[in-house]
Amino acid sequence: MVQVTVDPLSRIEGHYRINTEVSADGVITDAQSNGLVFRGFERSLQKHDPRDAVLFTMRICGVCPVCHSIAAANAMDDLFGVADQIPKDALVMRNIHQAMNYIASHAAHIYVLWGPDLANPAYHDILAKYGDVGNAVWGELSGRFMPIVNQFNGVRYPAGSSYVAALGEFRRLHKGIAIIGGKMPHTVLQHVGGVVYSPTVADIGKLISTVSETAKFVESFTLGVSPETWIENTYKASSPEKAVNFVIGRLQELLNNSLKNNNFSLSSGWGDVPLFAAFGSELIGETLLGLPVSLKLDRAGGYKDPDKIGFLSYGVFFKPENGDGYDPTSPADSKVIPSGYMNGHFQLEKFDYRKISENITHAFYLDQEMDRPPWNGVTNPEGNPDEIDYTRGSESRYSWVKAPHYGGIPCEVGPLARLLIMKEPLITGLANTFQENGYSPANNYTRMVARMQEVLIMISELLKWLRQDLQAGGKVAVHTDLSMAKSSEGMGLWEAPRGALGHWVATDSDSMATLYQAVVPSTWNLAPRNGQGIPSPVEQALIGTKISAAENALGVDYANPLGILHTARSYDPCLACAVHTIDKTGKHPDSIIKIV
Repeated sequence: MVQVTVDPLSRIEGHYRINTEVSADGVITDAQSNGLVFRGFERSLQKHDPRDAVLFTMRICGVCPVCHSIAAANAMDDLFGVADQIPKDALVMRNIHQAMNYIASHAAHIYVLWGPDLANPAYHDILAKYGDVGNAVWGELSGRFMPIVNQFNGVRYPAGSSYVAALGEFRRLHKGIAIIGGKMPHTVLQHVGGVVYSPTVADIGKLISTVSETAKFVESFTLGVSPETWIENTYKASSPEKAVNFVIGRLQELLNNSLKNNNFSLSSGWGDVPLFAAFGSELIGETLLGLPVSLKLDRAGGYKDPDKIGFLSYGVFFKPENGDGYDPTSPADSKVIPSGYMNGHFQLEKFDYRKISENITHAFYLDQEMDRPPWNGVTNPEGNPDEIDYTRGSESRYSWVKAPHYGGIPCEVGPLARLLIMKEPLITGLANTFQENGYSPANNYTRMVARMQEVLIMISELLKWLRQDLQAGGKVAVHTDLSMAKSSEGMGLWEAPRGALGHWVATDSDSMATLYQAVVPSTWNLAPRNGQGIPSPVEQALIGTKISAAENALGVDYANPLGILHTARSYDPCLACAVHTIDKTGKHPDSIIKIV
């Protein structure tokens, strides 16, 4: 048995360590997911005016601040008792604000954080064995996804074309968000009772132009066909089978034209999604399309025991047709992407927020109760440095991340969970196809395809909200005052780009916050074990995965553990969100921490 530790895991948001035990034949047999930093947002909000949370919690993360501001605003709506009165245009504004951040965040993950692993030198050596086809595919992977500075085997590679182009789109979308948010990151749009700005006709026109330009990028780089064509045949397909058949048919058509001359370029129709869809999967690429080689990403990052994993969505994006107001408990029919819980056997259940709880058995926190629901949560960090040790193994405490569970079961959250629960045709069809062929339906391949598909869905929905549902100069807020929050409780359920995000708040008789708890996506995905010893989603996905590229195709390489890197990064880790600084000097008590 060999211990392989990645510390820190790079190209993520935050500070993260993964420790694994690997067998002699290169299979991961145990894993610990370590959040490395304790932060104090939950404690810092106590004794504050609760309305500060809308601005304050955005500082949890600079990549996805919008989701925190909306989750906090939703919690304030509930706390102040006005959730059922929020004007429709304010809800549409929240949709638009969030969807643009979704696209930007997903683009950053796909192209800048996760994508460069597709240009790992191990794939050069694997693909080179397959002659002209392999060399052509490597040329496309390295030519598109190579990061800005990269050199190996004495060769310095230029940054990938898709990588560089995605940076420009990320900037464009941030500028678009700033049109309505004032700035980005850490916008100033959201507030209890709605939003603080009503867009003009010119603002809406600028936003449509921004999203339309991003759609052009998607057509040129991502798909190789128009987003409308893709969406019409996948997201809007009449059945999962038709959605999968469209994609397989499109890939087969591209292959029929390209295998003659080994041309897999953008100009021949091979967008980044088709290239990944064909060559990323053993089942799709080798079995169904007859390719000689694939990266076998569908063999890694899956779940072995369906009784110990679930998929969770709180629901996101208000339905404009429902008009003013919303239900803070987030019933499935109130959101464009619905709430729901799907167990490991892919049976869907109605979402019930009362089943959410966090466990600290394997985390560096102190409490007489090991398991608490977030509306009764406690964030009391371990203060003895001798007890902060990440190396004692799976039976010990080893992370600053708590372990959330839903009815006792750890849950994957994020694009794959959302689209499975939504019964989105393409992702549902792919999951069925993998399951029927003996693969885990949730794996590194399907996780990334779901994130790609969600970008396309968001573009489609965004343009509809902007063109049809948002009224320039409309009513965007209802009146509130602090007295309305006296001795109250609030809950804000939302979905960050990375998955289910919940904020919980309670106040005293002076309307000041006495409790604030945030359970964020990377808390769900990257937790340690829970009180029953069940590993978190990422730990389960690592156990059984082979450590090296393409199922150890070149043998076991502990120095280049692509199995760990692909799997952990497939969840788009955001440890800045998942771990909640503490001042042990006592010079800066929680109650006087201010944002300046």
